[in-house]
Amino acid sequence: MRKWLFTLTAVLALGTVTVSASAQNVGPIVNVTNSQFAGNEESLGMDSTGNLLAAAWNDWHFNDGCGFSYSTTGGATWAPESFAPFTSFTNDPNLPGAGRFPIAGDPVVVWNPKFSTFDVVCQAFGLSAHQINLLATTFDPSKANAQANQNFSYGAQVGGAPAWTGLVSITIGTSNGSQKGSNGKFPDHNAGTVDTGTGPGHHFGRLYIAWAEFNGSGRSPIDLAYSDDNGKTWTGPIRVSDAGHQFDQDATPRVGPDGAVYVSFINGPNEKSLNGNAALIARSSDGGNTWSPSFAAAPIPVPPVGIPNALYRGGSDVTSTVDQRTGNVVVVFDDGSTGAGNLYSVHTLAPGDLSNWSPPLRIKATTSTQFFPWLTSAPNGRVDLAFYDRACDPKNVLVCVTLSSTNDDGATWSSVAVTSTGFDGDKFQACVAFIQPSNCGVFFIGDYIAVASTNKKAQVMWTGDGPQAMHVFTAAVSF
Repeated sequence: MRKWLFTLTAVLALGTVTVSASAQNVGPIVNVTNSQFAGNEESLGMDSTGNLLAAAWNDWHFNDGCGFSYSTTGGATWAPESFAPFTSFTNDPNLPGAGRFPIAGDPVVVWNPKFSTFDVVCQAFGLSAHQINLLATTFDPSKANAQANQNFSYGAQVGGAPAWTGLVSITIGTSNGSQKGSNGKFPDHNAGTVDTGTGPGHHFGRLYIAWAEFNGSGRSPIDLAYSDDNGKTWTGPIRVSDAGHQFDQDATPRVGPDGAVYVSFINGPNEKSLNGNAALIARSSDGGNTWSPSFAAAPIPVPPVGIPNALYRGGSDVTSTVDQRTGNVVVVFDDGSTGAGNLYSVHTLAPGDLSNWSPPLRIKATTSTQFFPWLTSAPNGRVDLAFYDRACDPKNVLVCVTLSSTNDDGATWSSVAVTSTGFDGDKFQACVAFIQPSNCGVFFIGDYIAVASTNKKAQVMWTGDGPQAMHVFTAAVSF
Protein backbone atom coordinates (compact mmCIF):
# COMPACT_ATOMS: atom_id res chain seq x y z
CA MET A 1 0.00 0.00 0.00
CA ARG A 2 2.99 2.28 0.44
CA LYS A 3 4.30 3.74 -2.81
CA TRP A 4 7.61 5.58 -2.87
CA LEU A 5 8.49 7.84 -5.73
CA PHE A 6 11.79 8.56 -7.40
CA THR A 7 13.61 11.62 -8.70
CA LEU A 8 16.47 11.61 -11.16
CA THR A 9 18.65 14.10 -12.98
CA ALA A 10 20.40 11.94 -15.58
CA VAL A 11 19.04 11.92 -19.13
CA LEU A 12 19.40 9.06 -21.60
CA ALA A 13 18.19 8.91 -25.19
CA LEU A 14 15.65 6.13 -25.59
CA GLY A 15 14.27 4.60 -28.77
CA THR A 16 10.68 5.03 -29.85
CA VAL A 17 8.36 3.03 -32.03
CA THR A 18 4.86 3.52 -33.32
CA VAL A 19 2.92 0.43 -34.32
CA SER A 20 -0.70 0.49 -35.42
CA ALA A 21 -3.16 -1.58 -33.45
CA SER A 22 -4.09 -4.97 -34.81
CA ALA A 23 -7.65 -6.17 -35.19
CA GLN A 24 -8.27 -7.40 -31.67
CA ASN A 25 -11.89 -7.45 -30.58
CA VAL A 26 -12.80 -5.78 -27.29
CA GLY A 27 -15.76 -7.40 -25.58
CA PRO A 28 -18.42 -5.77 -23.41
CA ILE A 29 -17.28 -3.86 -20.34
CA VAL A 30 -18.61 -5.41 -17.12
CA ASN A 31 -18.97 -3.55 -13.82
CA VAL A 32 -17.85 -6.16 -11.27
CA THR A 33 -18.46 -4.21 -8.04
CA ASN A 34 -21.20 -1.63 -8.78
CA SER A 35 -21.58 -0.70 -5.10
CA GLN A 36 -21.94 2.46 -3.04
CA PHE A 37 -18.27 2.54 -2.08
CA ALA A 38 -14.89 2.52 -3.77
CA GLY A 39 -13.03 -0.45 -5.19
CA ASN A 40 -9.54 -0.23 -6.72
CA GLU A 41 -6.08 -1.86 -6.98
CA GLU A 42 -7.21 -5.04 -8.67
CA SER A 43 -5.62 -8.48 -8.94
CA LEU A 44 -6.95 -11.11 -11.35
CA GLY A 45 -6.48 -14.86 -11.68
CA MET A 46 -7.72 -17.01 -14.59
CA ASP A 47 -7.53 -20.69 -15.47
CA SER A 48 -6.13 -22.01 -18.74
CA THR A 49 -9.56 -22.16 -20.40
CA GLY A 50 -10.28 -18.49 -19.74
CA ASN A 51 -13.70 -19.39 -18.38
CA LEU A 52 -12.94 -19.46 -14.65
CA LEU A 53 -11.76 -16.20 -13.09
CA ALA A 54 -11.42 -14.71 -9.62
CA ALA A 55 -10.48 -11.19 -8.59
CA ALA A 56 -9.77 -9.17 -5.47
CA TRP A 57 -9.35 -5.45 -4.86
CA ASN A 58 -9.12 -2.85 -2.12
CA ASP A 59 -12.74 -2.42 -1.04
CA TRP A 60 -13.80 0.54 1.08
CA HIS A 61 -17.32 -0.78 1.56
CA PHE A 62 -15.78 -3.47 3.74
CA ASN A 63 -13.52 -1.25 5.85
CA ASP A 64 -10.61 -1.20 3.45
CA GLY A 65 -10.69 -4.97 3.17
CA CYS A 66 -10.02 -7.21 0.20
CA GLY A 67 -13.15 -7.27 -1.92
CA PHE A 68 -13.69 -10.46 -3.89
CA SER A 69 -15.74 -12.02 -6.66
CA TYR A 70 -15.46 -14.83 -9.19
CA SER A 71 -16.81 -15.75 -12.60
CA THR A 72 -17.55 -19.07 -14.28
CA THR A 73 -18.57 -17.45 -17.57
CA GLY A 74 -15.28 -16.06 -18.83
CA GLY A 75 -15.85 -12.72 -17.10
CA ALA A 76 -19.24 -12.04 -18.69
CA THR A 77 -21.02 -12.38 -15.33
CA TRP A 78 -19.74 -12.33 -11.76
CA ALA A 79 -20.94 -13.55 -8.38
CA PRO A 80 -22.26 -10.81 -6.06
CA GLU A 81 -19.49 -8.66 -4.62
CA SER A 82 -18.12 -10.25 -1.46
CA PHE A 83 -14.88 -10.09 0.49
CA ALA A 84 -11.99 -12.41 1.22
CA PRO A 85 -11.92 -13.53 4.89
CA PHE A 86 -9.16 -11.28 6.23
CA THR A 87 -11.03 -8.51 8.07
CA SER A 88 -12.93 -8.83 11.35
CA PHE A 89 -15.66 -6.31 10.63
CA THR A 90 -17.05 -4.07 7.93
CA ASN A 91 -18.33 -0.52 7.87
CA ASP A 92 -21.84 -1.78 7.17
CA PRO A 93 -23.53 -2.79 10.44
CA ASN A 94 -25.50 -5.41 8.52
CA LEU A 95 -22.38 -7.07 7.13
CA PRO A 96 -20.21 -8.80 9.75
CA GLY A 97 -16.64 -9.73 8.95
CA ALA A 98 -15.11 -13.17 8.67
CA GLY A 99 -11.45 -12.60 9.65
CA ARG A 100 -9.48 -11.13 12.54
CA PHE A 101 -7.66 -8.07 11.19
CA PRO A 102 -9.22 -4.58 11.08
CA ILE A 103 -7.72 -3.68 7.67
CA ALA A 104 -6.54 -5.60 4.61
CA GLY A 105 -5.37 -4.61 1.14
CA ASP A 106 -2.79 -5.10 -1.64
CA PRO A 107 -4.50 -8.28 -2.89
CA VAL A 108 -2.92 -11.00 -5.02
CA VAL A 109 -5.04 -13.61 -6.84
CA VAL A 110 -3.54 -16.40 -8.96
CA TRP A 111 -4.94 -19.66 -10.35
CA ASN A 112 -3.18 -22.82 -9.18
CA PRO A 113 -3.80 -25.67 -11.66
CA LYS A 114 -2.26 -28.32 -9.39
CA PHE A 115 -5.00 -27.82 -6.78
CA SER A 116 -7.75 -26.31 -9.00
CA THR A 117 -8.09 -23.36 -6.62
CA PHE A 118 -7.33 -19.67 -6.55
CA ASP A 119 -4.53 -18.63 -4.19
CA VAL A 120 -5.38 -15.33 -2.50
CA VAL A 121 -2.90 -13.20 -0.52
CA CYS A 122 -3.52 -9.87 1.20
CA GLN A 123 -1.59 -7.54 3.43
CA ALA A 124 -3.42 -7.26 6.78
CA PHE A 125 -2.81 -5.03 9.80
CA GLY A 126 -4.38 -2.82 12.48
CA LEU A 127 -4.22 -5.06 15.55
CA SER A 128 -3.12 -3.65 18.90
CA ALA A 129 -0.03 -5.88 18.72
CA HIS A 130 1.25 -3.63 15.91
CA GLN A 131 1.78 -6.46 13.49
CA ILE A 132 1.43 -6.37 9.76
CA ASN A 133 1.08 -9.72 8.01
CA LEU A 134 1.07 -11.13 4.54
CA LEU A 135 -1.74 -13.67 4.82
CA ALA A 136 -2.56 -16.50 2.44
CA THR A 137 -5.78 -18.41 1.86
CA THR A 138 -7.31 -20.37 -1.02
CA PHE A 139 -10.68 -20.15 -2.72
CA ASP A 140 -12.25 -23.24 -4.28
CA PRO A 141 -14.99 -22.20 -6.72
CA SER A 142 -16.30 -25.77 -6.92
CA LYS A 143 -17.20 -25.55 -3.23
CA ALA A 144 -18.69 -22.05 -3.40
CA ASN A 145 -22.30 -20.99 -3.54
CA ALA A 146 -22.48 -17.88 -5.68
CA GLN A 147 -25.97 -17.14 -4.41
CA ALA A 148 -24.94 -17.23 -0.75
CA ASN A 149 -25.17 -14.11 1.36
CA GLN A 150 -22.26 -11.87 0.42
CA ASN A 151 -21.45 -11.30 4.12
CA PHE A 152 -19.58 -14.58 4.25
CA SER A 153 -17.81 -14.93 0.94
CA TYR A 154 -20.01 -17.73 -0.41
CA GLY A 155 -18.91 -20.01 2.43
CA ALA A 156 -20.13 -22.41 5.08
CA GLN A 157 -21.54 -19.78 7.44
CA VAL A 158 -24.66 -19.42 5.31
CA GLY A 159 -25.14 -23.06 4.36
CA GLY A 160 -22.77 -23.13 1.45
CA ALA A 161 -19.74 -25.40 1.12
CA PRO A 162 -16.40 -24.38 2.72
CA ALA A 163 -14.93 -22.47 -0.20
CA TRP A 164 -12.14 -20.82 1.82
CA THR A 165 -9.25 -22.32 3.75
CA GLY A 166 -7.88 -20.87 6.99
CA LEU A 167 -5.47 -17.96 6.98
CA VAL A 168 -1.71 -18.62 7.06
CA SER A 169 0.97 -15.99 7.66
CA ILE A 170 3.65 -15.79 4.97
CA THR A 171 5.61 -13.20 6.92
CA ILE A 172 4.88 -11.09 10.00
CA GLY A 173 6.17 -7.55 10.36
CA THR A 174 6.48 -5.40 13.46
CA SER A 175 5.00 -2.17 12.09
CA ASN A 176 1.49 -1.07 12.98
CA GLY A 177 0.67 -0.64 9.32
CA SER A 178 1.38 3.07 9.05
CA GLN A 179 2.64 4.35 5.73
CA LYS A 180 6.14 5.00 7.09
CA GLY A 181 8.04 1.78 6.68
CA SER A 182 10.90 2.91 8.93
CA ASN A 183 8.62 2.34 11.93
CA GLY A 184 9.40 -1.36 11.66
CA LYS A 185 9.30 -4.33 9.34
CA PHE A 186 6.70 -3.60 6.70
CA PRO A 187 6.12 -6.10 3.85
CA ASP A 188 4.61 -4.12 1.01
CA HIS A 189 3.40 -4.23 -2.61
CA ASN A 190 3.31 -7.99 -2.78
CA ALA A 191 2.80 -9.82 -6.08
CA GLY A 192 2.59 -13.49 -6.92
CA THR A 193 2.73 -16.21 -9.54
CA VAL A 194 2.34 -19.99 -9.79
CA ASP A 195 4.60 -22.41 -11.64
CA THR A 196 2.22 -24.03 -14.12
CA GLY A 197 4.89 -26.09 -15.89
CA THR A 198 5.31 -29.85 -15.48
CA GLY A 199 8.59 -30.48 -17.31
CA PRO A 200 12.20 -30.65 -16.11
CA GLY A 201 13.23 -27.72 -13.93
CA HIS A 202 9.67 -26.94 -12.89
CA HIS A 203 7.98 -27.15 -9.50
CA PHE A 204 4.40 -27.65 -10.62
CA GLY A 205 1.94 -25.80 -8.40
CA ARG A 206 4.61 -23.87 -6.45
CA LEU A 207 3.18 -20.50 -5.37
CA TYR A 208 5.66 -17.61 -5.26
CA ILE A 209 4.99 -14.34 -3.40
CA ALA A 210 7.51 -11.47 -3.55
CA TRP A 211 7.46 -8.12 -1.76
CA ALA A 212 9.54 -5.14 -0.64
CA GLU A 213 10.58 -5.49 2.99
CA PHE A 214 10.75 -2.05 4.62
CA ASN A 215 13.02 -3.21 7.41
CA GLY A 216 13.21 -0.31 9.84
CA SER A 217 16.63 0.92 8.69
CA GLY A 218 15.47 3.08 5.80
CA ARG A 219 15.97 0.18 3.42
CA SER A 220 13.52 -1.90 1.41
CA PRO A 221 15.17 -5.00 -0.08
CA ILE A 222 13.14 -7.57 -2.03
CA ASP A 223 12.11 -10.81 -0.33
CA LEU A 224 10.30 -13.90 -1.59
CA ALA A 225 8.58 -16.93 -0.11
CA TYR A 226 7.10 -20.01 -1.75
CA SER A 227 4.62 -22.75 -0.94
CA ASP A 228 4.29 -26.23 -2.44
CA ASP A 229 1.10 -27.18 -0.57
CA ASN A 230 -1.30 -24.46 -1.68
CA GLY A 231 -0.35 -21.97 1.01
CA LYS A 232 -0.51 -24.25 4.06
CA THR A 233 3.23 -23.92 4.77
CA TRP A 234 5.88 -21.55 3.44
CA THR A 235 9.60 -21.49 2.78
CA GLY A 236 11.13 -18.06 3.34
CA PRO A 237 11.48 -15.15 3.50
CA ILE A 238 14.38 -15.48 1.07
CA ARG A 239 16.37 -12.38 0.09
CA VAL A 240 16.22 -11.71 -3.66
CA SER A 241 17.92 -8.34 -4.15
CA ASP A 242 21.69 -8.41 -3.61
CA ALA A 243 23.64 -6.43 -1.03
CA GLY A 244 24.35 -3.63 -3.49
CA HIS A 245 20.65 -2.93 -4.15
CA GLN A 246 18.68 -2.33 -0.97
CA PHE A 247 16.22 0.44 -1.90
CA ASP A 248 13.60 -1.34 -3.94
CA GLN A 249 9.88 -1.61 -4.68
CA ASP A 250 7.38 -3.28 -7.05
CA ALA A 251 8.65 -6.86 -6.87
CA THR A 252 7.13 -9.03 -9.62
CA PRO A 253 7.85 -12.80 -9.69
CA ARG A 254 7.50 -14.77 -12.94
CA VAL A 255 8.37 -18.31 -14.10
CA GLY A 256 9.97 -19.12 -17.44
CA PRO A 257 9.27 -22.10 -19.72
CA ASP A 258 12.35 -23.91 -18.30
CA GLY A 259 11.21 -23.42 -14.69
CA ALA A 260 13.61 -20.57 -13.91
CA VAL A 261 12.14 -17.93 -11.59
CA TYR A 262 12.62 -14.20 -12.16
CA VAL A 263 11.83 -11.24 -9.90
CA SER A 264 11.93 -7.71 -11.32
CA PHE A 265 11.81 -4.53 -9.26
CA ILE A 266 12.57 -0.82 -9.34
CA ASN A 267 15.72 0.34 -7.54
CA GLY A 268 17.30 3.57 -6.36
CA PRO A 269 20.64 4.13 -4.61
CA ASN A 270 19.02 5.30 -1.37
CA GLU A 271 15.66 6.32 0.05
CA LYS A 272 16.13 10.11 0.21
CA SER A 273 18.31 10.99 -2.79
CA LEU A 274 17.16 8.54 -5.43
CA ASN A 275 19.48 9.60 -8.22
CA GLY A 276 20.08 6.80 -10.72
CA ASN A 277 16.98 4.64 -10.78
CA ALA A 278 16.90 1.43 -12.76
CA ALA A 279 14.70 -1.54 -13.54
CA LEU A 280 16.46 -4.51 -11.95
CA ILE A 281 15.90 -8.26 -12.15
CA ALA A 282 17.30 -11.41 -10.56
CA ARG A 283 17.08 -15.09 -11.55
CA SER A 284 16.79 -18.33 -9.62
CA SER A 285 17.48 -21.71 -11.22
CA ASP A 286 16.58 -23.77 -8.14
CA GLY A 287 12.98 -22.85 -7.50
CA GLY A 288 13.58 -19.61 -5.62
CA ASN A 289 16.05 -20.86 -3.00
CA THR A 290 19.10 -18.97 -4.25
CA TRP A 291 19.37 -15.92 -6.49
CA SER A 292 21.71 -14.39 -9.00
CA PRO A 293 23.10 -10.88 -8.59
CA SER A 294 20.62 -8.12 -9.38
CA PHE A 295 21.08 -7.13 -13.02
CA ALA A 296 20.03 -3.80 -14.54
CA ALA A 297 17.51 -4.42 -17.31
CA ALA A 298 17.39 -0.69 -18.08
CA PRO A 299 18.14 2.68 -16.51
CA ILE A 300 15.15 4.92 -15.83
CA PRO A 301 16.42 8.37 -16.83
CA VAL A 302 13.46 10.52 -15.76
CA PRO A 303 11.16 8.61 -13.41
CA PRO A 304 7.73 10.25 -13.34
CA VAL A 305 6.94 11.71 -9.94
CA GLY A 306 3.20 12.00 -9.47
CA ILE A 307 0.47 12.25 -12.08
CA PRO A 308 -0.08 15.68 -13.68
CA ASN A 309 -3.53 17.26 -13.42
CA ALA A 310 -4.55 14.83 -10.68
CA LEU A 311 -4.85 14.54 -6.92
CA TYR A 312 -4.54 10.74 -6.85
CA ARG A 313 -1.02 9.43 -6.54
CA GLY A 314 1.22 7.73 -9.07
CA GLY A 315 4.87 7.34 -9.91
CA SER A 316 7.42 5.01 -11.43
CA ASP A 317 6.59 1.34 -11.93
CA VAL A 318 8.41 -1.72 -13.22
CA THR A 319 6.64 -4.88 -14.37
CA SER A 320 7.84 -8.00 -16.15
CA THR A 321 6.88 -11.33 -17.66
CA VAL A 322 8.56 -14.22 -19.49
CA ASP A 323 7.75 -15.18 -23.08
CA GLN A 324 6.58 -18.79 -22.69
CA ARG A 325 7.69 -19.61 -26.22
CA THR A 326 11.21 -18.12 -26.40
CA GLY A 327 12.11 -17.91 -22.70
CA ASN A 328 13.11 -14.25 -23.03
CA VAL A 329 12.19 -11.83 -20.26
CA VAL A 330 10.26 -8.67 -21.13
CA VAL A 331 10.44 -5.71 -18.73
CA VAL A 332 8.29 -2.56 -18.95
CA PHE A 333 8.82 0.69 -17.04
CA ASP A 334 7.64 4.29 -17.28
CA ASP A 335 9.96 7.17 -18.04
CA GLY A 336 9.47 10.90 -18.66
CA SER A 337 12.36 11.63 -21.02
CA THR A 338 10.00 12.91 -23.71
CA GLY A 339 8.07 15.14 -21.28
CA ALA A 340 5.08 12.95 -20.48
CA GLY A 341 5.45 9.68 -18.63
CA ASN A 342 5.38 6.98 -21.32
CA LEU A 343 5.97 3.23 -21.16
CA TYR A 344 9.11 1.58 -22.50
CA SER A 345 10.06 -2.06 -22.93
CA VAL A 346 13.30 -4.01 -22.98
CA HIS A 347 13.91 -7.73 -23.39
CA THR A 348 16.74 -10.19 -22.91
CA LEU A 349 18.75 -11.01 -26.03
CA ALA A 350 19.11 -14.66 -25.04
CA PRO A 351 16.98 -16.77 -22.67
CA GLY A 352 18.37 -16.83 -19.14
CA ASP A 353 21.05 -14.21 -19.83
CA LEU A 354 20.32 -11.14 -17.69
CA SER A 355 23.54 -9.37 -18.66
CA ASN A 356 22.44 -8.29 -22.16
CA TRP A 357 19.25 -6.39 -23.01
CA SER A 358 17.69 -4.72 -26.01
CA PRO A 359 17.66 -0.90 -26.15
CA PRO A 360 14.61 0.69 -24.47
CA LEU A 361 11.72 1.13 -26.89
CA ARG A 362 8.70 3.37 -26.43
CA ILE A 363 5.62 1.16 -26.73
CA LYS A 364 2.92 3.67 -27.71
CA ALA A 365 4.32 7.13 -28.30
CA THR A 366 2.08 9.92 -27.04
CA THR A 367 2.34 13.37 -25.48
CA SER A 368 -0.13 12.23 -22.81
CA THR A 369 0.53 10.38 -19.56
CA GLN A 370 0.64 6.60 -19.34
CA PHE A 371 0.92 4.86 -15.97
CA PHE A 372 0.41 1.71 -13.89
CA PRO A 373 1.58 -0.94 -16.39
CA TRP A 374 0.98 -4.66 -15.79
CA LEU A 375 2.44 -7.49 -17.90
CA THR A 376 1.40 -11.08 -18.46
CA SER A 377 2.12 -13.76 -21.06
CA ALA A 378 0.02 -16.33 -22.90
CA PRO A 379 1.24 -19.91 -23.41
CA ASN A 380 1.79 -19.29 -27.14
CA GLY A 381 4.32 -16.51 -26.47
CA ARG A 382 2.10 -13.46 -26.85
CA VAL A 383 2.88 -10.85 -24.19
CA ASP A 384 0.11 -8.49 -23.06
CA LEU A 385 0.50 -5.13 -21.32
CA ALA A 386 -2.42 -3.30 -19.70
CA PHE A 387 -2.07 0.30 -18.54
CA TYR A 388 -3.88 3.55 -17.90
CA ASP A 389 -3.60 5.89 -20.89
CA ARG A 390 -4.64 9.54 -21.12
CA ALA A 391 -4.21 9.78 -24.89
CA CYS A 392 -8.02 9.68 -25.19
CA ASP A 393 -8.19 13.17 -23.63
CA PRO A 394 -6.35 16.07 -25.34
CA LYS A 395 -6.30 17.88 -21.98
CA ASN A 396 -4.42 14.98 -20.35
CA VAL A 397 -6.91 14.67 -17.49
CA LEU A 398 -9.37 11.85 -18.22
CA VAL A 399 -8.06 8.29 -18.09
CA CYS A 400 -8.66 5.40 -20.51
CA VAL A 401 -7.32 1.85 -20.55
CA THR A 402 -5.09 0.44 -23.29
CA LEU A 403 -3.89 -3.09 -24.03
CA SER A 404 -0.63 -3.39 -25.97
CA SER A 405 0.59 -6.78 -27.19
CA THR A 406 3.73 -8.21 -28.74
CA ASN A 407 4.57 -11.51 -30.42
CA ASP A 408 8.31 -10.84 -30.71
CA ASP A 409 9.40 -10.12 -27.12
CA GLY A 410 8.70 -6.40 -27.46
CA ALA A 411 10.53 -5.63 -30.73
CA THR A 412 7.14 -4.45 -32.02
CA TRP A 413 3.87 -3.76 -30.25
CA SER A 414 0.26 -3.35 -31.31
CA SER A 415 -2.25 -1.44 -29.20
CA VAL A 416 -6.01 -1.46 -28.80
CA ALA A 417 -8.23 0.86 -26.76
CA VAL A 418 -10.03 -1.16 -24.11
CA THR A 419 -12.02 1.94 -23.21
CA SER A 420 -12.68 4.94 -25.45
CA THR A 421 -14.38 7.19 -22.88
CA GLY A 422 -12.12 8.51 -20.15
CA PHE A 423 -12.89 8.69 -16.45
CA ASP A 424 -11.88 11.38 -13.97
CA GLY A 425 -9.79 9.73 -11.25
CA ASP A 426 -10.60 12.58 -8.86
CA LYS A 427 -14.36 12.50 -9.30
CA PHE A 428 -14.86 10.06 -6.43
CA GLN A 429 -12.81 9.45 -3.35
CA ALA A 430 -12.27 6.42 -1.14
CA CYS A 431 -14.47 6.23 1.95
CA VAL A 432 -13.53 4.60 5.22
CA ALA A 433 -16.83 4.63 7.11
CA PHE A 434 -20.18 3.22 6.09
CA ILE A 435 -22.15 6.36 6.91
CA GLN A 436 -19.89 8.70 4.95
CA PRO A 437 -20.86 9.93 1.49
CA SER A 438 -18.76 9.19 -1.55
CA ASN A 439 -16.52 12.24 -1.12
CA CYS A 440 -14.48 11.38 1.96
CA GLY A 441 -11.15 13.08 1.37
CA VAL A 442 -8.99 10.19 0.08
CA PHE A 443 -7.95 10.53 -3.57
CA PHE A 444 -6.74 7.09 -4.60
CA ILE A 445 -7.37 4.88 -7.64
CA GLY A 446 -4.86 2.25 -6.54
CA ASP A 447 -1.28 1.62 -7.59
CA TYR A 448 -1.85 -0.97 -10.31
CA ILE A 449 -4.39 -2.70 -12.55
CA ALA A 450 -4.55 -6.30 -13.80
CA VAL A 451 -4.45 -8.50 -16.89
CA ALA A 452 -4.44 -12.28 -17.35
CA SER A 453 -4.03 -14.08 -20.68
CA THR A 454 -4.76 -17.24 -22.60
CA ASN A 455 -3.88 -17.90 -26.25
CA LYS A 456 -7.29 -16.60 -27.29
CA LYS A 457 -7.80 -13.57 -25.03
CA ALA A 458 -6.46 -11.08 -22.54
CA GLN A 459 -8.78 -10.30 -19.63
CA VAL A 460 -8.19 -6.74 -18.41
CA MET A 461 -9.39 -5.36 -15.05
CA TRP A 462 -9.18 -1.75 -13.92
CA THR A 463 -10.67 1.02 -11.79
CA GLY A 464 -13.15 3.47 -13.28
CA ASP A 465 -16.01 5.76 -12.29
CA GLY A 466 -19.38 4.18 -11.61
CA PRO A 467 -22.63 5.96 -10.80
CA GLN A 468 -21.76 6.55 -7.12
CA ALA A 469 -18.10 5.66 -6.59
CA MET A 470 -14.99 4.15 -8.13
CA HIS A 471 -15.84 0.66 -9.36
CA VAL A 472 -13.92 -2.35 -10.64
CA PHE A 473 -14.46 -3.06 -14.36
CA THR A 474 -13.33 -5.82 -16.69
CA ALA A 475 -13.37 -6.64 -20.40
CA ALA A 476 -11.91 -9.36 -22.60
CA VAL A 477 -9.77 -8.61 -25.63
CA SER A 478 -9.92 -11.57 -28.01
CA PHE A 479 -7.20 -12.61 -30.47
